[in-house]
Amino acid sequence: MENKNTRLQKTFEEMQREDRKALIAYITAGYPDLQSLSDIVQALEKGGADMVQVGIPFLDPVGDAPIVQVLSKRAVENGFTVEKFFQALKELRMSTTLPLLLRAYYTTIFGYGEDRFVEGCKEASIDGVVVPDLPLEENGALKSKLDTIDVPLIPIVVPAPMERIKAIVESGGGFVYLMMAPGENQRAFVDQLNDFANQIKQITKLPVCLGIELRELAFAKQLINNADSVDGILIGDVLMGTLQKACDNKNPGQLPTEELTQVVEYFSTSMVPRR
Repeated sequence: MENKNTRLQKTFEEMQREDRKALIAYITAGYPDLQSLSDIVQALEKGGADMVQVGIPFLDPVGDAPIVQVLSKRAVENGFTVEKFFQALKELRMSTTLPLLLRAYYTTIFGYGEDRFVEGCKEASIDGVVVPDLPLEENGALKSKLDTIDVPLIPIVVPAPMERIKAIVESGGGFVYLMMAPGENQRAFVDQLNDFANQIKQITKLPVCLGIELRELAFAKQLINNADSVDGILIGDVLMGTLQKACDNKNPGQLPTEELTQVVEYFSTSMVPRR
């Protein structure tokens, strides 16, 4: 599926013209509360995020970072509901023109109802949906419904036979999330990452973005400066950690918007350029 989403397409075209990677900022919705969502995203945008991925909290996540699991639990305990979330997203869309990606586990989507979920995406002008626990063989119904509103289901690929990767990529759109676990040898990992990204680019024109967390800043800088075949990176742990530190300890109830902006600025100014 080619990229039909205007905001996503324009963002990646801009990145290509500027010869830099896209910076995708991830946050879990509902922490510290849904009312804070708009202020948090505006802080990320001010810091230079090119798009924002908002996660629906889930209590039994697959492969989520420990801090995301903790804050997801907090969000649910604070009264998070998917219905309230979509209302907050509609309000958020009025305050930003950045591409907004929605990350949700299929268990949540199924429980809420696929039709209601897709309608919520439409009303909030969501630009892409990421479902980490939905395999290729079972994504047809949701993908077809998202196609009717021109919202791509973002494909997620891991090292596998190319026939399998090709099928996964062709079933989605927007861009490709690449998942690879870093090894102990960081230089070797960067080389493997470039090789994998180049293999994917031989079968699709979609941008390829790294979907793993960059937790060590020094390694992240090395990776961003040398992973020339990757078109975008995801940051999330460091943002959620900044939120937790401020809201739980230093300034309960006060959003660390300046700190969030500074964290994103570090990545956007120091680490995103390709060369």
